[in-house]
Parts: sequence; structure tokens; C-alpha cells
Amino acid sequence: MKTKKFSKLISRRDVLRYMALGGAGMVATACGAAATPEVVEKIVTVEVEKEVQVEVEKQVLVTPTAAAMATYPGANLEMIMRRSFIPEMNAIQENQIAQWAESHQATVEPTFAKDWRELMAAAVETKSGGDIAEPFQQGAHIYGENLADLSDLAEALGEKYGGWYEVGKQSAIVDGVWRAIPRAYTAHAFNYRTDVFSEVGYEKFPTTYDEYLDAATKIFEAGLPPVGNSISQAGPNDSASFCYSLLWSYGAMEVEEDGKTVAINSDATRAALKYAQQLAKVSAADITAYDEGSNNRNFLAGDISCTQNATSIYWAAQKQAPDIADNMSHARYPEGPAGHQQLVEMNLLSVFDFSPNKDAAIALVTWLMDEAQLAPLAQVGITFYTPLLSYYDDLPQMPWNTDPKLGPLKGLAYTGHLPGWPGPPSRQSAEAYANQSLVNMFARVVTGEADIEEAVKVAEDELKSVYEG
Repeated sequence: MKTKKFSKLISRRDVLRYMALGGAGMVATACGAAATPEVVEKIVTVEVEKEVQVEVEKQVLVTPTAAAMATYPGANLEMIMRRSFIPEMNAIQENQIAQWAESHQATVEPTFAKDWRELMAAAVETKSGGDIAEPFQQGAHIYGENLADLSDLAEALGEKYGGWYEVGKQSAIVDGVWRAIPRAYTAHAFNYRTDVFSEVGYEKFPTTYDEYLDAATKIFEAGLPPVGNSISQAGPNDSASFCYSLLWSYGAMEVEEDGKTVAINSDATRAALKYAQQLAKVSAADITAYDEGSNNRNFLAGDISCTQNATSIYWAAQKQAPDIADNMSHARYPEGPAGHQQLVEMNLLSVFDFSPNKDAAIALVTWLMDEAQLAPLAQVGITFYTPLLSYYDDLPQMPWNTDPKLGPLKGLAYTGHLPGWPGPPSRQSAEAYANQSLVNMFARVVTGEADIEEAVKVAEDELKSVYEG
């Protein structure tokens, strides 16, 4: 399968400001008998979250469904997909897509890219260069009617697989229409060294932020590898996961429930910022410079004892640093004064409404969402791709049911939120997320660039320009 190159890119800010027009799509379903599993050999990378690749041979088990009765001879589909930090996930998807294409007499050209969001934006702007895409977070709300109506498919999947997580529905339904299928969420957790925390008296991971600060202080004073939670514009998704979750856990919010009234200027926000200041004093010195891979590499090198991240660290540790893998585990984010509140990182599937092959595209999405395709992907992804359908919670072969180190992440998104909570998902909350207003507010305080009052005022002005401008 070839990788298509897109000639026109637009900036992230343009993506979020882009207003699009479109129409409604239609749904085609696929069905078939059971098929025999096959083993596919792929070359995968070991280095996590870096472009540098180290080659090893890996076998991936794929259990596809049989070909559907309907075929689409001559159909040519282009897919814009997120490139996973776990290369086996890319390999298994490539194999599944190739099998569907062969069975349906179609041509499918998937692109797995780090800049998939920019590629999707370019496709929408030019009305070309894609048929299927993988929106991120509130992507369905950004592109709206440029995405086909997938309501029939979404409702059928929910009925078949025990219902959707509420946060999945919120991410995909725009003005009453399913503009995407909530394929999976990336479970973020506190990746921590069990041996280090045990050495300072924490046999179990702290359940509250106060306990976490106590543990971090004891670790720092003992001269052990300090904690290192990302608070950096260079690592937007990891840092957003920490900053949004901490803010909400202290009872603060960027916007009221109406999704319009900016509410960041509050005592709860100040309390969350003060906590971040205190934690930073006993953390690794470079947390405000971390990109999406820095905390991973530092953890794998033994330089830090805890960081927030997806389980891609664990995946890499099993291959690169088995001693680290043996002495690490995962925990849900701690509770604050307002309880446990956590940001959810969403991965969706959509069909462009301007696609000339919507029937074929929807049939492929339908097939990819079948258990025979989604379950193996979730197994390989070790919670990096966690399905948003309740059926998978108790499926025996799922990672959270087979590996005790992943058990705490089971059903994590049931109580999770999207950016802009408690307001509804919207273009505005997506733009505020992309602007990193909340991450920058925390970073300014932690680095000493601004005091708490100044940082809150800057964030308030930025958010008002988005929500009230």
C-alpha cells in the first residue's frame, strides 16, 4: 500500500477556525462468516515516540471477519490515520485494511502520520485527498457537516456491543447527528516505579493529590529519581491531560456549563496552580521543557519515577528496559478536593461527506468496528486504544483483564471528560485546547514567568477571546 502525500497543509489554528459546509451521508453495513486467524510478520520500531527506528521482527495475530457479500469494484479510498506510538498497531491496521480491499475489489491507500490532523484539515479545505479520517478529540465538532451522517451505523454498533460510553457520544454527536464513530480512547495514567514509591513508604500508589505531593517530596528528599509530570507547550497532549485533570479535580473550570461563560478566574483555579507550584519544587527540573517523548525517555532511563502518559512507556519498557517494566505499574490520576476528574483523549473514525465513494468508505468503517478487527487492535494497543463500547469492558482477552499492571485503567473513560467540561464539546473548546491556554497558565506559574494572578488573567483574556469573542 502506498503512502499518499498531501500537497496542501494549513496551520492548527486555521484548522480550528475553519468553517465548513457539507451534506448527509448514508450507511452501508457489512457482514460475513467467521474466518481463520492468520499470523502476519511485520517490522516494527522499538524506540517510542521518536522518528528514529530500530528494527525487530514481530508477529501480530489478526483475526479478521470474512469478506462481506457486497463488493466495490473500482472504488479507490484514501484514509488519513493517526500514527501510533506502538508500531504494531499500525501494522495490524494496515493488514486489516489490505484484506478488506482485496475482498471487496477496491483499492485503499492509508496514510499513518504524526501530522494526521493537518492532513485532515487540508483534505476538508480542498475537498479532496481523503475518504476516511481519524478525528482527534472534538474533531467531529470542528468539521461538522463536512463529515457524513453515521447515525445508523453508530446506533447499530451501540445496540450490538452493549452501548456507548457517554463521553464517546459527546465526542461524536454534533447537533443531534453522529458525525463520527468513537473508535477508542487513549487511556492516560500515572506511570510509576513501584520500587521507588515503596522505598518511601507507599506500597500502593497515592489516591489523592495531597498524598502524591507527600510521596514526591519524600522521593526528592531521599535523592531518588524524582517525579516528572509534563507541564509544557512542547508536549501538548500529555501536558493537557495533566493540567486539565488537575484543574477539574480542584473544582475549577475554564467555562461554565453553558459553554459560553468563562470561569477560569476562581479560587479553585488558584488552588490548583499553587499545588502545581509545590509539586514542581520536588519534581524533575525539566518538566516544562518535555515534548511528547521526553518524559518517556527519562522514565525508561531511570531518571524519573513517575509521569503521566499513555501505556506506550510500558510497551517500550518491555522491549528496551525489562528491569523498569518489572518495577513499574499504572494508576488512575489522583483525586482532588472535587474528586477524580480526568481528561479523555479521543480517537474517532469519520467519512468525508464529499467522498465520491461514501458507500464503500462506510462499509470499511463498519468492518473495522467489528469485534474481529477491533479486539485484536485493542489487545496490541495495551489501552492506547481502548474501545468505547461497554461490551469490551469484561471481554476476557482485553489487556486490562489479563495484565494486573493495566487493571486500574479498566473503564477509565466512564467518568472522563472532554476539553471544555462541564460545558459541551464545541469548536470553542477545541480551539482553547489547541491554543494551550490552560497548559500555558500552569507553565507560566511553574517557571516563574508569571505569578498566579498574572497567569490567571492571561488565561482569562485568551479564553474570553475564544468563547465570548
